[in-house]
Amino acid sequence: MKSALTIFFTLIGFLFYAQEQKLVYDLSIADNSIGTLTTTKTQNANTTVYTTTSDVTVHIFGETKITTVLNVTYMNSVLQSSNYRIEKNGILNEESTTTLKNGMYTITHNGKNSEINTPITYSTINLYFEEPKNIAKIFAELEGITKNITNIGASNYQLTDPGNHHTNTYTYDKGKLNEAVISHELFNFKLSIKE
Repeated sequence: MKSALTIFFTLIGFLFYAQEQKLVYDLSIADNSIGTLTTTKTQNANTTVYTTTSDVTVHIFGETKITTVLNVTYMNSVLQSSNYRIEKNGILNEESTTTLKNGMYTITHNGKNSEINTPITYSTINLYFEEPKNIAKIFAELEGITKNITNIGASNYQLTDPGNHHTNTYTYDKGKLNEAVISHELFNFKLSIKE
């Protein structure tokens, strides 16, 4: 009886213990490494918490150190909140928060407010851990807008910004992001998973 109880409580512990996945990417411009991005996904019962951080140093018009932090919480597969901060040389450059309350999302991006009244079930943070099969629209936590995503080949996808028409491409291996090319105003940079 004692051993049966021990096995029972051990199994219960495994069911309620938070499961964490961690992915690390090299960030590069023109094949020159500029930093790393680390993202984690922690699941506990019906809640999933994502955290992404990156530290980058670029040498365009002098040296610039860019740090990003993104925290996102989902409950029952619906986005509950997100906070995205970008600092340049230690000074806040851009910030966005999204909060769900009474079925309505309030989004504040650099002091400007907007609202979305439909559930968000897939956002850019999910792109690291879940291949966007059968997904047509993605919520972008930084800009607080919806972007279109299309399949452009086997496990290859293109995300398009409706405002500036920049496109990002994502390549997957076994459901996880393997590589991405991200468009930026001044340059394109690449994320490559570290083994």
